[in-house]
Amino acid sequence: MNLDDDGLGLRKLLDSTLQLQEDLARAQEELRSLRVEGTAGGGAVKATLDGKGALAGLVISPAVADPGNARGLADLVVSAVRDAQQSLADRHEEQLLPALDSLRTELRDISG
Repeated sequence: MNLDDDGLGLRKLLDSTLQLQEDLARAQEELRSLRVEGTAGGGAVKATLDGKGALAGLVISPAVADPGNARGLADLVVSAVRDAQQSLADRHEEQLLPALDSLRTELRDISG
C-alpha cells in the first residue's frame, strides 16, 4: 500500500470506505422496497417478487386455469417466477455494480 508521509493516503482510504458503506446501504434499502414482475405464456401468468425474492403476488389468466391442464399451468407458474427472479437478479446487479466498481478503482489507486 502506498501511503503518503502525512497519512493522506490512509485518510482517503477511510473516506472512500465510509462512502462505499453509505452507497451500499442506500442500494440495499432501494432493493428491499423493490417489486419485480415475471411473466409466462404471453402474459397469461404473472408472478411478482419483493426485493428479497419472496413471491408477493401471482395472477393467472382464466384462459390457462383449465383444471385439465394442471401440469401446464404449473409449468407456466414456475416459468413466471423464474422470469421474475432473473429480473430481480438484474436489478440487484444494476444497483450494486457501481459501488463495487468504485471500490475496485479506489483499491487500484491506493495500491499504486
